[in-house]
Amino acid sequence: MHTRGIASARTPTRVRYALGICLSLSLGTALAQAPPPSGFPGAAPDGPEERILSFSVEPASIDPGESATLRWEGINAYSLTIDPDVGAVATRGAQSISPSATTTYTLTVTGGGGRKQESVTVEVAGIAATDQSKAASAVREIPRLPDGKPDLSGLYLGGRDVRMVGDVQLRAGAEGFRIPQRDDDLGQGALCLPPGVPAATMVPYPLQIVHKSDVVVILYEAYNLFRIIPIGVNHPEDLDPTWMGHSVGHWDGETLVVDVVGFNDKTRVSGNRHTQAMHVVERYHRTGYDTIQYTATVEDPNVFAEPVRYSGNLVLHPEWEIGEYVCAENNKDYAELFGE
Repeated sequence: MHTRGIASARTPTRVRYALGICLSLSLGTALAQAPPPSGFPGAAPDGPEERILSFSVEPASIDPGESATLRWEGINAYSLTIDPDVGAVATRGAQSISPSATTTYTLTVTGGGGRKQESVTVEVAGIAATDQSKAASAVREIPRLPDGKPDLSGLYLGGRDVRMVGDVQLRAGAEGFRIPQRDDDLGQGALCLPPGVPAATMVPYPLQIVHKSDVVVILYEAYNLFRIIPIGVNHPEDLDPTWMGHSVGHWDGETLVVDVVGFNDKTRVSGNRHTQAMHVVERYHRTGYDTIQYTATVEDPNVFAEPVRYSGNLVLHPEWEIGEYVCAENNKDYAELFGE
């Protein structure tokens, strides 16, 4: 079962168009072609209004050294947090707490409509409430590998925040690479085809980074794709063209730079086709415990007069898990099936 709090990634408006949820991926990939949403960066995705169904503590009064249990349930939420001390939590759950003094815990759910909060208090006999603002504002440090480099490991979502910066500038004579916009074109996601790089980062599904000193592995929930990125090596001289390309990494100070080549010509870049000469450079910079600043630059001298750039944040969600994603080859459009 998914422990994720997000409901809008599989909204009825997306599910309506296909048998299964994989067509929402095509819409997520298309976000790279759209202007930044209101509130960018960091605006929660559109969806039903977030709600707190319950938030309680039992028992509400304890003696020093005893424990109580928080229980909660929220829906239609992009993220849920409990402060102080607990942090990010799943959509529903329970957690044992042992406060050293009388403490008020606040559940915050964030969704398309904003935020909602509820609070409960645990009274510790004989010990008055302390200044909880210090605990609530405590900053967790960026984790680091044994070699001192930032550890990028974690489960993140980038689809709500990573967007194209500026406009696509085609080189003279490359107008034929532009894909005509059609109302019935749901993108490559409708055919269960890999979106490529950097589009895989921009879909509305999470990705998990597993980071070791000599290699980074990125697991994408969408399509169950993966990338293995060795650090400190060069690309092979002879590469077979692939959907996701061939990636190698190196460090530029505190930033992991990933160089990607060896693409086929079957994916899209912001509404345009490209050639096998496409070259992508990604930069991953962990700016805080819960955030990676992500940028990507796409070059193809046969198509683009200037590099196509993307930027945004990958937001940590330790309460989530990568879920099973099944995209059936024989997708059908519900509108066609029901004559709409």
